[in-house]
Amino acid sequence: MPWKCPIITTTRRTCVLPTEKVAPHSFSVEYVSQSYERIALAASAVNDGEGSVWLDDVNCSGQESELLNCTYNTDTSDCNHNEDVGVHCFLSCSTENDGDLRIISGIAANIGRLEVNYKGEWGTVCDDRFGNVDAAVACRQLGYCSGVVVSASVVNDGIGSIWLDEVGCTGSESKLFNCTHSKTPDCKHTEDIGVNCLLSCSAENEGVLRIIWEAQENKGRLEIYHKGEWGTVCDDGFKDVDAAVACRQLGYCSGVLVAASAVHNGVDTIWLDDVNCNGSESKLLDCPSNDGKHNCNHGEDIGIHCFLSCSTENNSDINLFGGKHENEGRLEIFLNNAWGTVCDDYFEDIDAEVVCRQLGLWGGIVIPASAVDNGYDSIWLDDVQCKGTENRLTNCSYRDSPRCNHGEDIGVKCFINPPTEDQGKLRLVGGSSGNNGRLEIKLYNEWGTVCDDSFANVEAAVACRQLGYCSGNALQPNMVNDGTGTILLAGLLCSGIESRLVNCLLFDSVIQSCRSYHDVGVSCSLTCPTAGKFLHECLW
Repeated sequence: MPWKCPIITTTRRTCVLPTEKVAPHSFSVEYVSQSYERIALAASAVNDGEGSVWLDDVNCSGQESELLNCTYNTDTSDCNHNEDVGVHCFLSCSTENDGDLRIISGIAANIGRLEVNYKGEWGTVCDDRFGNVDAAVACRQLGYCSGVVVSASVVNDGIGSIWLDEVGCTGSESKLFNCTHSKTPDCKHTEDIGVNCLLSCSAENEGVLRIIWEAQENKGRLEIYHKGEWGTVCDDGFKDVDAAVACRQLGYCSGVLVAASAVHNGVDTIWLDDVNCNGSESKLLDCPSNDGKHNCNHGEDIGIHCFLSCSTENNSDINLFGGKHENEGRLEIFLNNAWGTVCDDYFEDIDAEVVCRQLGLWGGIVIPASAVDNGYDSIWLDDVQCKGTENRLTNCSYRDSPRCNHGEDIGVKCFINPPTEDQGKLRLVGGSSGNNGRLEIKLYNEWGTVCDDSFANVEAAVACRQLGYCSGNALQPNMVNDGTGTILLAGLLCSGIESRLVNCLLFDSVIQSCRSYHDVGVSCSLTCPTAGKFLHECLW
């Protein structure tokens, strides 16, 4: 006789025809009458059934009047009863109120558990990934100016359906339903989200900055008030020039960035990424950035150190950073209220001399870019060319629109003491005998090596004569061990008549490229040529 399964909501349905022999083709399943809308429930939301599992891989287009009109698989050997499906049938199918929100009040009308209306039924929202930006969207939809998350632990658990999970808003949406979300939650009601909608939000606060500080109020994690909510700034692309803009907005004269590792991580929205100020902006929000979009985590929250005072005399000041000693390191210059590096293009020892004199030291030499840590701020100067008489680096000619990257940051080593009488003294180190080995020279009270770039037998002969030998030859690079000190000379070009190596022509700019060469070695002649030999044999 004809029959139908009773219509109920939220249950597992197992309906078969009352035949003596039950077969897959001889049963009918009616979950609901055709006037009902429904959704599938996860197997974990219903109790396991008993008996046969009749259908698997059911695939309906939505137009079918019966489930058996859908495609399905009767081979259910890969199923068990903990995979029994459930359905939730809607009592009303009106979509008129879909996406409406309400707050189930806690301590105030604007604070409580957030609920959303779907298919005529109110349900809760899971707290997975739900942040303040999502709360702000929800609260604006409810007519408030903004809002923040209230922990699930401080709102009462809901009892109906959980409609939304994994909500992800950008902050620009007008309705919570317009945000990305999952409609198949894997939550329970202890994870129902709550919101605190703000009763007033002054537009004057948009873009306001603050420093979350510990030991000093002018140093700490940078936060910005944006779209009614405080959040952090990612360190991607953030430089001292950006920190200077932020600090000036905060009322300081300037500032520098502090590494993300030096500040505590934030917990709110990350508002800005890839900030790129030119230094003239009055507010950080005026700088180009990826507003609301980022690929960061709170381990990349930027910190800043704002200066309490900035003397205008500091402009064009220079300093050496990151060296083993205070008299060496990466050259940086203070311009436009921020520290920045100097490119190594055309930078030579004569330019290093000017730098070191400005620092109050005796002369100096270039350190190859490979020997100093790369900077991360602005690159202020390029193509520096000094005459050697200048008292400040900015008095030299230079390009102020660099075409470099930080792999070309120049390093300088300054000499603390004035030159002595043994300036230019030579010695041989590490050879098999006293007359051969790695050639080292003493300059400004320091022993260092000579780069073998362009160093040939004529230069070796001059060096050996200075050491008291008759002549000598340059050794192959693999015949001496490289030294560990400073490379003091490179690009030597001797005529052969010089009495001292420092009297030869010196193309010192090539010190920067010595990383691809080796320290020079020489072998000096113990005996001089016999009478009748031409002098040039001693030289060549």
